Amino acid sequence: MDKLTVKAYGKLNLYLDITGKREDGYHLLRTVMQSVSVFDTLKFEISEGSGIELVCDNSDFPLDSSNLICKAADLFFSEMNISPRGKLTVTVDKQIPAMAGMAGGSADGAAALTALNELYGFPLDSKNLLKLAPKLGADVAFTMVGGTMLCEGIGDQMTKFKDVKDICFAVVRPDTRISTPAAYKAYDSAPPMRKKSFAAFSQALKLDDSQKLADSMFNALEAAVKDPDVAAVKEKLIAGGALGALMTGSGSAVFGVFENKTEARLLIDIMKEYPFAQVLEPVPHGLEIMR
Repeated sequence: MDKLTVKAYGKLNLYLDITGKREDGYHLLRTVMQSVSVFDTLKFEISEGSGIELVCDNSDFPLDSSNLICKAADLFFSEMNISPRGKLTVTVDKQIPAMAGMAGGSADGAAALTALNELYGFPLDSKNLLKLAPKLGADVAFTMVGGTMLCEGIGDQMTKFKDVKDICFAVVRPDTRISTPAAYKAYDSAPPMRKKSFAAFSQALKLDDSQKLADSMFNALEAAVKDPDVAAVKEKLIAGGALGALMTGSGSAVFGVFENKTEARLLIDIMKEYPFAQVLEPVPHGLEIMR
């Protein structure tokens, strides 16, 4: 097989707390992530030649070695101690917004690891393939598996949570772009903050109580960054009928929780001035291989 297409889904953080910091600078997390229905489509093809070529018409998408697709390929070939058998071309239809806290880069990296493993005859089983993911970044392991998951440590300790039901998300990314390092730096320098109970959040999720779930959502990075554009979007989502709203990850995308999809769509229709504004639904997986 020399061709493979993978759909890589984005995510939202329904709860995100920082529980510590390692000596190497990595922050330790307790976060519940949810895969959602926006996805990048990546087409992998091996042909004659050498090297990696990335093809994408999105100006936010890096086409050089800084891209996690390239880093995933380097990691895969290094760990397997094998040489590429030709040129790898990856054509990406980019739909997950950049610098939004929705794991667009991580999802692409997860897709690359998964695709290369299949294109090269499955040298790794799923368990060992998953072990490679944290070497690329904190969200990569989750985006490889997806669904509703508690992720701890640096994202490598995952526990399946009950699937989110009967809600959708109105997701808006303002013009503001917040880099992940800047968000964590803001947290490190912020005064002690009042945090919402993880136990209350978990209980709301188990009970399928949408209002309590929305009330108990929390993001320590949002509380530290205090971005005015993020706050303005949250206000609009709440005023438009959301049960609750939260910044996802390191931002800057914000999501509102709705039980009524029509109500969410009506709100998104009047927020189209933003770079990204869509109604998204929970999905039970992180990747989808199209054979």
